[in-house]
Amino acid sequence: MTIPKRRRKFSGVAAVSIVLLAIAVLIWAWTNGGRSPVRDIVQPVPVPELPQ
Repeated sequence: MTIPKRRRKFSGVAAVSIVLLAIAVLIWAWTNGGRSPVRDIVQPVPVPELPQ
Protein backbone atom coordinates (compact mmCIF):
# COMPACT_ATOMS: atom_id res chain seq x y z
CA MET A 1 0.00 0.00 0.00
CA THR A 2 2.90 2.42 0.42
CA ILE A 3 3.91 2.29 -3.26
CA PRO A 4 0.78 4.02 -4.65
CA LYS A 5 1.08 6.74 -2.02
CA ARG A 6 4.67 7.43 -3.07
CA ARG A 7 3.69 7.60 -6.72
CA ARG A 8 0.95 10.09 -5.97
CA LYS A 9 3.31 12.18 -3.86
CA PHE A 10 5.96 12.16 -6.59
CA SER A 11 3.48 13.15 -9.30
CA GLY A 12 2.21 15.97 -7.08
CA VAL A 13 5.73 17.23 -6.48
CA ALA A 14 6.44 17.03 -10.21
CA ALA A 15 3.27 18.95 -11.04
CA VAL A 16 4.03 21.68 -8.50
CA SER A 17 7.62 22.00 -9.72
CA ILE A 18 6.48 22.30 -13.35
CA VAL A 19 3.98 25.01 -12.41
CA LEU A 20 6.63 26.91 -10.43
CA LEU A 21 9.09 26.62 -13.31
CA ALA A 22 6.49 27.97 -15.73
CA ILE A 23 5.74 30.90 -13.43
CA ALA A 24 9.46 31.66 -13.10
CA VAL A 25 9.89 31.66 -16.88
CA LEU A 26 6.90 33.96 -17.34
CA ILE A 27 8.22 36.39 -14.71
CA TRP A 28 11.65 36.38 -16.34
CA ALA A 29 10.12 37.00 -19.78
CA TRP A 30 7.95 39.83 -18.43
CA THR A 31 10.88 41.62 -16.79
CA ASN A 32 13.28 40.96 -19.67
CA GLY A 33 10.82 41.96 -22.38
CA GLY A 34 11.67 45.66 -22.51
CA ARG A 35 15.45 45.55 -22.47
CA SER A 36 16.13 45.56 -26.19
CA PRO A 37 13.80 47.50 -28.49
CA VAL A 38 12.51 45.88 -31.64
CA ARG A 39 14.09 47.31 -34.76
CA ASP A 40 13.80 46.64 -38.46
CA ILE A 41 16.32 44.33 -40.03
CA VAL A 42 17.43 45.75 -43.36
CA GLN A 43 19.71 43.80 -45.64
CA PRO A 44 20.48 44.40 -49.30
CA VAL A 45 19.46 41.48 -51.50
CA PRO A 46 21.24 41.08 -54.84
CA VAL A 47 18.70 40.59 -57.60
CA PRO A 48 19.83 39.18 -60.92
CA GLU A 49 19.10 41.41 -63.88
CA LEU A 50 16.40 40.39 -66.32
CA PRO A 51 17.58 39.27 -69.74
CA GLN A 52 16.64 41.69 -72.53
